[in-house]
Amino acid sequence: MLEKLAQEIANTTSQVIGHDVLITDQHGIVLGSSDLTRIGTLHQASLGAIFRRKEMTHSETVSRKMKGVKAGMTIPIELFGDYVGTVGITGEPSEVEKFGMLAKKYAEILLREEISNKSSLLRERALQSLVQEISIFNSIHNDEMLLQARGRELGYDLKRTRIAIVIDFTQFNHMPNENHQQLLKMGSPELHLDFLKIEPRVKKVFSSSEDITISLGSDKYVVLHILDNKINESEVYTNVKNKCNGLILGLKELEVYASIGIGTIGYDLNGINASYHAAWRAIRIGKKVDNSPEVFNIKDFILEELLSYIHENNARRFIDETLIELKKSPDYDELSRTILVWCESSLSPINSAEKLNIHRNTLFYRLTKIEQITGANLRDFRKVLPFYIALKITQINDSEMEEI
Repeated sequence: MLEKLAQEIANTTSQVIGHDVLITDQHGIVLGSSDLTRIGTLHQASLGAIFRRKEMTHSETVSRKMKGVKAGMTIPIELFGDYVGTVGITGEPSEVEKFGMLAKKYAEILLREEISNKSSLLRERALQSLVQEISIFNSIHNDEMLLQARGRELGYDLKRTRIAIVIDFTQFNHMPNENHQQLLKMGSPELHLDFLKIEPRVKKVFSSSEDITISLGSDKYVVLHILDNKINESEVYTNVKNKCNGLILGLKELEVYASIGIGTIGYDLNGINASYHAAWRAIRIGKKVDNSPEVFNIKDFILEELLSYIHENNARRFIDETLIELKKSPDYDELSRTILVWCESSLSPINSAEKLNIHRNTLFYRLTKIEQITGANLRDFRKVLPFYIALKITQINDSEMEEI
């Protein structure tokens, strides 16, 4: 650890105090120095400082009697009760003594931060591994007790009820300032998200100590949100959606945009696994059927999810047979959109015209044209349903977004 940071500590400290500085290990070997010729040599005074566990000053006369030592001061570096090396400052002892504690504290702070960062990184990787194991968990093929034990080691009870929320950051082209623009020019959305401190914002929304929040790749996050054992499903989905909407609003203030998927409620590891995949399906389906993607709940796409399981060949044959005449029309897109809105508005002319933002007479014109093309009575739900389903299958199969 000290070897990695020694040169940085030596250079920075030397620039601040205006004297040559060297850093040694616990054996007195110079690891970093503002005088590069001293790296790798023995600094004998360091051995005495570590042995005595206190700083030492050495005049010109004393330093001549020790190997690799110049006049100055040597201070042991302490880390969690152990002495891991020393800081040596070259100069008249009476002059450099005042810099001794500054150099010591700077070195110790930098080392503790490095250890803290490494510990955080290791924990982040362990959590990523845990979530990945949950994502492929199957109680028939995997050891549930082993996975639960790994969760406990990281401070999480995987026996408790959870719901998966996945966040996919979609746009980085609206930047608030030049710093953000520069990060994007470097081609790094991950740096951009780090710069804006996105992860703390996610954790602030999902703030329980039992909430598992991790990043996947450069622009995706997963939250396994803890739920009370006594829950009302309707309230759960409402509360979670409100949290997600709040997060969306906070991100928009930074001009960062995201799609959020909400999975099903998972009462055990199998259920949490299902929730994770359902959340990604919610985004995949939601992006295809909604022109303004933000928060998608898989429970809102029961029909679309069911249709997505139809075999590709059967789906294609059904679409071709049902929409063959309609697709010949030059205004197919306009007519197909009209059918979708007509059905989703309960065949209501007023609601349909409002959603389509057109006059009722224009709506009736379109409906009449569709009936002439297809021969179907659009006011008969059973007659219009095949067209609606065919268009829905087309909608959800237009493009694919792989689950993570």
